[in-house]
Parts: sequence; C-alpha cells; structure tokens
Amino acid sequence: MQILTDYRAFSASLRSSVTIGNFDGLHLGHRTILQDLVRTSAETGTASVLMTFSPHPLQILHPGKAPSLILSPEEKIERIRNLGIEYLLIINFDKSLSRLSAPSFVQEILVKALRVKHIFVGHNFVFGYRRSGNVSLLKSMGPEFDYTVEVIPPVEVRGNRVSSTWIRELIQSGRISLANRLLGRYYSIHGRVASGQGVGGKSLLPTLNLKPESEILPGKGVYVTLAAYEGNSFQAVTNVGTRPTVAGSHLSVETHVLDQQIAVPPQSLELQFLHRLRDEQKFPSLEALREQLAKDVLRARRFFRLLQKVSHLQLADS
Repeated sequence: MQILTDYRAFSASLRSSVTIGNFDGLHLGHRTILQDLVRTSAETGTASVLMTFSPHPLQILHPGKAPSLILSPEEKIERIRNLGIEYLLIINFDKSLSRLSAPSFVQEILVKALRVKHIFVGHNFVFGYRRSGNVSLLKSMGPEFDYTVEVIPPVEVRGNRVSSTWIRELIQSGRISLANRLLGRYYSIHGRVASGQGVGGKSLLPTLNLKPESEILPGKGVYVTLAAYEGNSFQAVTNVGTRPTVAGSHLSVETHVLDQQIAVPPQSLELQFLHRLRDEQKFPSLEALREQLAKDVLRARRFFRLLQKVSHLQLADS
C-alpha cells in the first residue's frame, strides 16, 4: 500500500476506484464499502484509492464538536494496510480545502488528479464547501466525466445503522460487547505502563497500571480483557475507574493478568476489551473488595473457557 499526503502525487497509470471518508473505527459499514471497492478495482483494472482527511474536518470547522477518535491515525493506517487497498490518500484538511466547492472537489481532485472511474460512498455522504455536495451531485456529474457512483446501503444491527458515533457512545457507556459487534473486532486501547500506589500488589491483586494514549476509554467498570505485551497475549481482568474503595481520586486503568508472575512490568501494553463483568463500586472494606475480585477472576475464567469452546465448535463446523 502506498501512502500519499498530496492528491497531486497520485501517479498511477490506471484510472482509479475511490472511496472518501473519515473511516474512524473501520467498523462493519466501512469494511463493506472497502470490500466492494477492492473487488471492483480488481475486476475493472483500476487502482483502489481510499481518501481520508487529517485532522478530522470538525477539528478545523467546529473544534468544540470534533469527536474523540476510536482509532489513532497510526492504528487506522495499519488496519487499512491489511484490507487490500493500493493507495491511501491522507489529505491535510485545512481552511483552504474546506472552502473548495463541491463541483471543484469533483473536477480538481477526483477527475483531474485521481482520474476516477468508480466512486464508492455511503448513502449519507456529503462533501465540499458547507457540505453542499451529496450523492445526487456526484451522480449528476458522472456522465460528463465518465465515472460511476456506487452507493453502499448502510449496515444495520438491531435495526440501527452502524456508525462511528453510535460506537463511541457504546464504548463510553460500557456496552462493550455491542460495540465489538459493530466494529467486527474487540475494542482496544494502548499506552505506557506506569507504577501505581502499590495497594493492589500488597493487599489485593497485582496489577499493571496503564496510562492510556487512546482518546476513548470504556465506561467505568470491570471487564474481561486480553493483555498484549512483549509479543504475547494473556487473559486478564481490567478495572476502569477511580478505585473508590481505596479512596482513589483519578481515573485509572488497572489490569490483573491471569496466571502470570510479572517480575518486571512491560513498558507498554495493549488491552482488548471482550466483555463487561460489572459496574465499579465502593466496598465497605478491603476484604469485601478482595472477595469480589476473586469472583471477578472466576467469572473471567469461565468466560474464556466458553470462548474457547465456541471457537472449537466453529472450527469443527468449518
């Protein structure tokens, strides 16, 4: 995959099949568009191009309304790299670009620079100055500039359209299982491992304390997780919260790795959130908290056993 930051640098001898959007999260809806793009590109001998923007347009147009990102720019690039896209075009979104009219966007970028033959967008796609361009405009200009527009129907789960906005809401409210379903994978966060107050290791369970670099954290609670570090992935239980039983005052992410004696903590950690066990709560004593943590660990082990059983059944059926 070639990564370009200037649409004028596109130099493929082929015409292109293009999709345009922010693609935050690369959820099921996004991947449906990209699958159709890659398939059509192969069938028609065109170059597949994913055009996205950095920063998010709302960071320039309405900074107070800009969403927290599900994926960091680096994570998004790596996930796109595995989807068969030939060209990733990351356009710098600035005031100048925001003032480009919708027809000029089509003519200058899509037609002149990218030599577009096929365009793939969602039904609610808008673009250009003051979001004045839409699917109807794209289609109306198609015959003149010899391109087609494919509108991909929305992917729905539980009767609702899969969207990055909905996924953000689910993650932040702790509804991680449904968020994972919409993403088509486990939601993950990453960051540095820092030293904690030592309460867990001395009185409760030993934990790794994550300083998250991700913009969105799951809502407060206890989760079944996978902890990845130093090239391996381990079963774990993670608490996201303020640790009210031990008079915590700030939000923390603490992970107990099952069946591992960690003499030297890793420098960095990635956590995948599989399932929410319970809300965070304040217990009357450390002993009561210790008893609850033991129950959390048992429930996490049962979850992993069930997950392994389901995986084996799926393999047997395939």
